[in-house]
Amino acid sequence: MTTLDHFPITRKWPAQHPERLQLYSLPTPNGVKASIMLEETGLPYEPHLVSFETNDQMSPAFLSLNPNNKIPA
Repeated sequence: MTTLDHFPITRKWPAQHPERLQLYSLPTPNGVKASIMLEETGLPYEPHLVSFETNDQMSPAFLSLNPNNKIPA
């Protein structure tokens, strides 16, 4: 099984709990919808804040996960 540290995104946002789902988002309407769904289903997840102010969504690390640079991912 591949560990998360093989993925470029974990260099920018390291996982404290790699066994959980990793949510890369911010508090926009679509970002909040994903976190609400995870909360309501009881799935364990680890949130990572993607900042539009610093263009995190355009970073090579984020684009390796989502080439369309959209959140949530």
